[in-house]
Amino acid sequence: MPVVEDKGNWRSQLNSKLANIIANVLGQRVNYTIRYYRHRGHLPNFKHPKDLSERILSSMLSKDFLKYADYADKVKVREYVKAKGLEGILLKQFGAWENASQIPFDQLPNRFILKANNGSGGHYICTDKSKIDILTVVKNMDATLLEVSHLRNTEPHYCAIKPMILAEELMGDGATLPTDYKFHCIKGKVADVFVVCGRESGAKYCTLDTNWQQLPYTKPEFMPASMPPKPEHLKEMVTLAETLSSDFEFVRVDLYDFDGKIYFGELTFSPWGGIMNSYSNEGVEILGRKFDE
Repeated sequence: MPVVEDKGNWRSQLNSKLANIIANVLGQRVNYTIRYYRHRGHLPNFKHPKDLSERILSSMLSKDFLKYADYADKVKVREYVKAKGLEGILLKQFGAWENASQIPFDQLPNRFILKANNGSGGHYICTDKSKIDILTVVKNMDATLLEVSHLRNTEPHYCAIKPMILAEELMGDGATLPTDYKFHCIKGKVADVFVVCGRESGAKYCTLDTNWQQLPYTKPEFMPASMPPKPEHLKEMVTLAETLSSDFEFVRVDLYDFDGKIYFGELTFSPWGGIMNSYSNEGVEILGRKFDE
């Protein structure tokens, strides 16, 4: 199976490359200002941020934001999860390597997934090891490690992560990506559940509360035709998300409810690069007020 990307990932990379050009010429603050204005229709206030997007972007303007690099690292974050007593929700990892040529394919199981520890997309899904073209996989995965460079002026903490390729347990049949439930947490409490629908054919997004009621946060053009079904272990996932977010003012905790069990995905401190593209102005304003509750 070839390297798998979300259908919308090329837009993210294009926006990041354009942002790099702007930032290199005018600086990171101007970059954020232009991108925010483009999506919100008014200028941001980074000195006294109020809505969620302003708060994330203003935080990323500080060098202190780089402290989140280890938690955003898909390899190192496992130690944080274990320290919380939650080792049981971790998927099996079969190893991590600085470049793809070091991967001992003969020692891996028949089914697995390869990922970069410092970004999103560019995964390689293997459902039958006897059919893979190792040279092509090595070339593509090494290229994936370098793709993070386009984030240096948008989400700089990813560039502070030592690039590695990890091999992980594969969920499902490999043809359909499992649903990941993204819990935006503010001061250790779940503020909303962000769900991506239909990633294989063109992603749509929706936001729900912890009782699985739709929230008015998503712009109409991003909405799916119908809401996704309530996951079996929603209550347990809310508890886990709040445990994993308890040390941070804001973080998105990604979890899977798959085959009767909950699995950990990742921690994200700059969703949508801080712009929160699919969120309406009302949505980011409501979420921003939760910091003061």
